[in-house]
Amino acid sequence: MDKIIYYFSGTGNSLRTATKIAEEIGGAELVSVRCNPESVSAENATVIGFVCPVYEWDIPGTMKTFVKKLIINPNAYIFMVATYIAVHGKCFETMEKLLADKGAHLHYGRALRCVASQCIAYPPFPPEKLMIPYMERSMIKIGRKINAKKKRPYPHMSFLTRKLYPRLMTPYMEVETEYDKGFYTDDRCIGCETCAKVCPTQNITMHDKRPVWNHHCHGCNACVAYCPTKAIQFKTPPAYEQLDTMISRRLCLPEKRKRYHNPFIKAGDLIQDRKTISGSKTH
Repeated sequence: MDKIIYYFSGTGNSLRTATKIAEEIGGAELVSVRCNPESVSAENATVIGFVCPVYEWDIPGTMKTFVKKLIINPNAYIFMVATYIAVHGKCFETMEKLLADKGAHLHYGRALRCVASQCIAYPPFPPEKLMIPYMERSMIKIGRKINAKKKRPYPHMSFLTRKLYPRLMTPYMEVETEYDKGFYTDDRCIGCETCAKVCPTQNITMHDKRPVWNHHCHGCNACVAYCPTKAIQFKTPPAYEQLDTMISRRLCLPEKRKRYHNPFIKAGDLIQDRKTISGSKTH
């Protein structure tokens, strides 16, 4: 297929976005960045998309590594949509630099505000009954603009965000490999392996029918959100306690807190690393 969208998705917002865009542009191949980039080249694609969440005011490390190794058609129409909560940071600038190294650039960039999915840090917000319809409408509008190959300058990192990044985000990036030391399972774990199958970084393996986290986690919380028995728990890792920031002190998972994932995306959708969307819409 000559249209291809690469995505990173933990709790489904980005996969839903990629799916809706694919429908609006008349179909596309959706490819998870869990794939080997050498096997999913976009060398002959005429439309290339990247959809991912914003983590620590940037794109996920797995997306960066994937794009660095990916072969693309530099003459293709290239777009990026970042799903985010409050600050999109430097995610578009990072992608533009990765593409520039390949002789390409972004033609269209858009940040899409979504329901917050970091249930370990805070409850989902804004309210889903308001936000989900907004997200769905926005995805359709974005898809139609991409279908028309509209050009849209990507959002840049604000002056204030750039100034705050070293103090607020760099400390978290320095201890990211410690994050998954906070995960553990209680006696509700049934060894179903759903957590391992949905993990977008393939960070989880099973040992004696229990998940083991292997320290290349981006904190997407897919394992938590899609666990069918709510067996996965979390306690603040020592490295995060030492940061002593407002967010690090609040890392926890109360029993009654909703474990959000996009209502249109099931665990089985995240388990599929490649999917062809046959769109029939024209605008």
